[in-house]
Amino acid sequence: MLDHVPGCAHVRAVEELKDIATRHGKSLPQVALRWAISHPAVSTALVGCRTVAEVEDNAGTIGWSLGDDDLAEIDRIFERHEIDAMPAFWIEEA
Repeated sequence: MLDHVPGCAHVRAVEELKDIATRHGKSLPQVALRWAISHPAVSTALVGCRTVAEVEDNAGTIGWSLGDDDLAEIDRIFERHEIDAMPAFWIEEA
């Protein structure tokens, strides 16, 4: 297994998050944006788009929501893979 490789937990978490996206008929980026703006402390999500397709995909975040069960499932995925989705700081160490 690749447990010793940095970021592997994140890759495994993404694989599990794809199930939620599939269940809603949405892309993974749409689920990520919806999750981010579902947090009560978040009023705006700033995203960078390089293509028209990315803008159109991000627009698919509008008009639907993640239920409480979905949000709890996402929290469990992060917890299982020891991912801190709300770190006290956002500075990456080199």
